[in-house]
Amino acid sequence: MMTSENKTLKSGNPGVQAENMIFKVFRNFGDPSFVMERSGKILECNRSLAALFGRTVEETLNVNMYEIMPPEMGEVRKVHAEKVFTTGERLFFEDEHLGRYFRHSVYPVSGEDGNVYCIFIVAQDITDLKKAENELKMVEKTAKNRKIFSDALIEAIPGAFYMFDALGLFVIWNDYERDVVVGKPDSEMPSSAAIDTIHPDDRLLVEKLMATVLADGGEKTLEARVMIHGGPGFRWFQISGKRIIIDEIPFIIGIGIDIDDRKNADITTLRKSEERFRKLFDENSLINLLLDPETGKIMDANRAAADFYGWSIGELRNSCMNEINLLAEKESRVVFNKARSGEKKVFRCRHRTADKTSRDVEVHTNILDIDGLELLHLSLYDITERLLAEEKLKKLSIAIEQGPNVVMITDPAGNIEYTNPMFTRVTGYTFEEVEGKNPRILQSGMTQEEVYERLWKTIRSGTLWHGEFQNRKKNGELYWENAFIAPLRNNIGAITNFVSVKEDITEKKKLWTELVAAKEKAEESDQLKTAFLANMSHEIRTPMNGIMGLTELLKEPDLSETEQQEYIDLIQQSGERMMALINDLLDISLLDAKKTTLNIAETSVNAILQKLNAFFLPQARMKMLDLYLYAGLADEESIILTDARKLEQIVTNLVQNALKFTSHGYIDFGYRKTQGNLEFYVADTGIGISSEIKDRIFERFMQADNSLSRNQEGAGLGLSIVKGFVELLGGDIHVESNEKRGSRFIFTLPYKRPLHETARADAIQANK
Repeated sequence: MMTSENKTLKSGNPGVQAENMIFKVFRNFGDPSFVMERSGKILECNRSLAALFGRTVEETLNVNMYEIMPPEMGEVRKVHAEKVFTTGERLFFEDEHLGRYFRHSVYPVSGEDGNVYCIFIVAQDITDLKKAENELKMVEKTAKNRKIFSDALIEAIPGAFYMFDALGLFVIWNDYERDVVVGKPDSEMPSSAAIDTIHPDDRLLVEKLMATVLADGGEKTLEARVMIHGGPGFRWFQISGKRIIIDEIPFIIGIGIDIDDRKNADITTLRKSEERFRKLFDENSLINLLLDPETGKIMDANRAAADFYGWSIGELRNSCMNEINLLAEKESRVVFNKARSGEKKVFRCRHRTADKTSRDVEVHTNILDIDGLELLHLSLYDITERLLAEEKLKKLSIAIEQGPNVVMITDPAGNIEYTNPMFTRVTGYTFEEVEGKNPRILQSGMTQEEVYERLWKTIRSGTLWHGEFQNRKKNGELYWENAFIAPLRNNIGAITNFVSVKEDITEKKKLWTELVAAKEKAEESDQLKTAFLANMSHEIRTPMNGIMGLTELLKEPDLSETEQQEYIDLIQQSGERMMALINDLLDISLLDAKKTTLNIAETSVNAILQKLNAFFLPQARMKMLDLYLYAGLADEESIILTDARKLEQIVTNLVQNALKFTSHGYIDFGYRKTQGNLEFYVADTGIGISSEIKDRIFERFMQADNSLSRNQEGAGLGLSIVKGFVELLGGDIHVESNEKRGSRFIFTLPYKRPLHETARADAIQANK
């Protein structure tokens, strides 16, 4: 710190401009600050200090501090100052002057011989903070069993207020702690740990403070770096902690005051010499590098860097950053430019070490001006293990959150502590509705009490239990689940939780029951099936006769190769006709027996139609036909709840029919949304349907032109199957046609959106 006199003495120094800048910052610094000799003589002070005593800076310089303050206060402060001069260690203390409370930070300033020749003192006005702390103490005494602290009082604190339990989880906080420091909504604050807001390098120190406060109950204060919104940016805070007991449960309350500006000013003021910077640089536990921002050459490295990379400091000084950084040269240059311009100060990179391994690092950058030379300062954190742990945790979380099974965790008493989203989808209960409750809320009364007794006896003995429950959903619907329940133990073997993994087997149970019933019904209706198959003998015999006859012809010894290939192709066509007929018969049988199962799921209508368009396009081109597709909704809006396979089969049968009976023109298919339904259509310019049979076109064995049925193949079952599937999916179908002018088949399906899509659409509509 310079006085007016020594500024003049140093006017010829090359660094006078920087000194004058520091001097201006000091003079205008908000908190009272001054430099004092051992005798009490004020060598330098700022305007805030002079104003505190009703003086100007010039009137305050060279005055003895102990003579302008009350004698009793002067004696106390003289003791504190003498302690700093004697020990050479910085000191913090608080006192009161003219009704204002101050927290004093006293720093020794040593000469080249190592002796303290003056001290630098910053007085922070903490009057409001003291008042707030006193008011909080009064509230603590008078409101022990109810709402502990008034929101108005907490929000009046000039900084962050926090209260957390013995596990370090937030219990109470003010807006400053939530919005400025943590950056999370109120709903997430109770599950957030206070220690996570502390910079990794300061966490051990803060954890020790918390442990001490919980042990002895005394109030403790320290300075630490606080990660803003989880990092990587941070600011210096002066944080306090004090234990309070509520209903015999210990909590820690405290206040955090942002001292980042003061801290940075302190650091700037105290680091006057290259020797001090060198000590800070070399002994820093962080990996520190100084680079030439133009070339990337490493100008300097500290011991932590040498230990991390495995090269000596000398070897690092002879290296270039491109030899360490695994980024491509072009990408590396972009990073350097952003760091140099200040556009970005934190980067994640992958660096090579001497043993040819690679490590993930988080790099914090800053531009330094050292003797007129611009250097890029890097502080690096090894985050390799953290990223691996995060990746493992992410995979585990995804597996549980997105898994097909219900996962539930309870405490030893059986109270629910966690459920995954599948629990809500199966039971209808949200986690908030069941948190802290016993799983017995799912019981239907259909499971015998002995089952639950055996369950608890098994898991409390530390053994895995497996069994089935018939439980009840929130809406009253019964369902079956197959459950595995296992105890979780801590490192001393005590059971801390129970975890259950359950599978909804309602459909499996239902399917098994239906299969048994179907088997019985099939055995009882064997005679009916025989009669049905007899009616199909003509359709089966036709391609079979073709296959048999052509097979006989292939035995002729004088057949040409062309004739053989022609007969083989005809046999293949007859076989394909047989297979299509068999598939149609199976579908008809299932529809008749009402055993056709629906797999209702989220289905993209656009995706199905685009797939079919691509499939049929080559066939259309072979017949010189144009094929058009019209999708009436955007891809996201086309997602509905239906049976995707049935929808695809419906459209496939209709387009195949159109291709079969259209020899020129075009085929057009698609859909549009109308009055809560999706209206699908398949139109063609084919032979059309006569008015006599249009009303019977969906009957079995009926085709638009029976005279062509043999040439076009098919037993006339396709449209009957289409009608059955459409009605099964909750729609209806009809045809519009004029003979020789083409046909237009139209069917509808309910426009049922997935629940989460409906909720999102409602939310968007509500925000408009």
